Amino acid sequence: MRELTDRQRDVAQFISSYIQKNNYAPAVRDIATHFNFSVKAAHDHLRALEAKQVIRTTDGISRSIEIIGEEFSPYDEMIQVPVIGSIAAGTPLMSEENTEYFLSLPSTMLSGGRNTYFALKVRGESMIEDGIFDGDIAIMKKCEVAETGDVVAATVGEADDGITLKGFYPSGDNIELRPANASMGSIITRSCTIHGKLHLLIRNYA
Repeated sequence: MRELTDRQRDVAQFISSYIQKNNYAPAVRDIATHFNFSVKAAHDHLRALEAKQVIRTTDGISRSIEIIGEEFSPYDEMIQVPVIGSIAAGTPLMSEENTEYFLSLPSTMLSGGRNTYFALKVRGESMIEDGIFDGDIAIMKKCEVAETGDVVAATVGEADDGITLKGFYPSGDNIELRPANASMGSIITRSCTIHGKLHLLIRNYA
């Protein structure tokens, strides 16, 4: 990274602090207001920081500033969350055979640190009435028990039958894994394995 001027360093630190506080980037006008710049001067500083590989921006999109220079990273730690694909028969849930890729998330979004979370790519429309849509990434916090109404990742029967994302509703000797879609039926079972409960969703609007 090329040497920064004192003012460029101040702007980079402001962007980093703003992201850390708000979980989204400042607009150009926020930068201009904070430093009593003109909007053009704020743009000029951003272009200089981008040329020096401190930030990255996307043309035409407000608040698209991304910190790429490690010195100014707004997060203390990034946590690698494994995204689970099809479950291989006879292998543990978190095995390499089941992991499609890893997703990097800031530790500020996840309590509990490493090895506490995994993620599933949502397929289908079984949970749409809870606002969970096909293509979403469901970040699951590992657990073996759940409360009534929790959205859980569970397997029923053998692991190669697949993992399902459903509402958890125990009743007597039975467990109902309930979809959030009135056109679909529940899974009723006497036994299931709970792997985690929903912590947050990530959605790509592109």
